[in-house]
Amino acid sequence: MADAISFDKLDETATNKAVEDFIEFYLRWFKKNDLEILAEYKIDYYLADINHYIFENKSFTPEQMIKDLLKQRGTDLKHVVSVINPKYDKNGNLATGSWDQWYHEKFEKISSRD
Repeated sequence: MADAISFDKLDETATNKAVEDFIEFYLRWFKKNDLEILAEYKIDYYLADINHYIFENKSFTPEQMIKDLLKQRGTDLKHVVSVINPKYDKNGNLATGSWDQWYHEKFEKISSRD
């Protein structure tokens, strides 16, 4: 793979792709009520606003939700991704392959207690 870069170094097109990919991931895991992994990042204020928007517009189709989240909460979403700070290629694709892979890798690193 070419050099991995941070979210903040992506151009506008790649940034939008990266945020849309994150939204798709976030909505899937939000519906499962399984986003505890994100609690390790200082983004709860932003997620509260994002979650409120999702709840208030739950009648939207998935396509509408993605489009409107990007439009209405795009700044918050960009902040969230910036704080998480995964590595990307220049086109806005995650270096780990997908957000689901990223999530599973983070989950596997959590120590379990008996």
